[in-house]
Amino acid sequence: MAVLLTVSETLTGAAFADSLSGGGTGIDLGSVISGSFAPVVNQVTNDGKQDIYIRHDATVDPITAVKTFVQTYGVGTGFTYGGANSAAADYTKILNMGNASATAFANNSDGLGNGLHLDMDWQVSQASQFAPARIGTNVRIYGDNGGAASGEGRNLATAFDMHVDAMSRNNGGVEVDAGTPVTGKIGKTGDTVLGDRAHPRMRFLLRTDETDGGILQVEWVIAYSFTA
Repeated sequence: MAVLLTVSETLTGAAFADSLSGGGTGIDLGSVISGSFAPVVNQVTNDGKQDIYIRHDATVDPITAVKTFVQTYGVGTGFTYGGANSAAADYTKILNMGNASATAFANNSDGLGNGLHLDMDWQVSQASQFAPARIGTNVRIYGDNGGAASGEGRNLATAFDMHVDAMSRNNGGVEVDAGTPVTGKIGKTGDTVLGDRAHPRMRFLLRTDETDGGILQVEWVIAYSFTA
């Protein structure tokens, strides 16, 4: 028996269903201008992120070994590529952009931030979210330390474990902290110890000197293990 995930924008909402270029549905982070990030509300105050809630339908055991990576668009979904170049080129570019990210500021105010960033602390403050000082623990960048050739988060072998600080639970429609969460584990519905969902947030940064425009597409993969 398969265990299925629901990946949503809200605590108890339906799965993401943003319309994607080329067809299909998923997560659209929106437009980003050079020297900023997306989604953005107010760059000066570091306001703006895409919340992502991950839960599952297992009824007995938790799912384990939860981790994320990116892969070429269309490989897992079968969706038709609708970007400005090619699916393979976008995969390479996004990973190389992550490798080139060098901002010293959470809001990319120096214009040196680049690529797809993940913050795995559901309770982090607005001021501290995506802060460079937290990279390597709660914050990870797809393609960091090697880009498409040898960077992090480019495949299952280099995937990012879902951090313990991302784990929360639904308490009657209110998000609260898990009792004793564990990195990589999401409990079944109502699990007060492990929590019953992971809540990371995502952001795409663009360097000031970036010259290429157009739509970029990549598949964001959530890998996990389960007991039937």
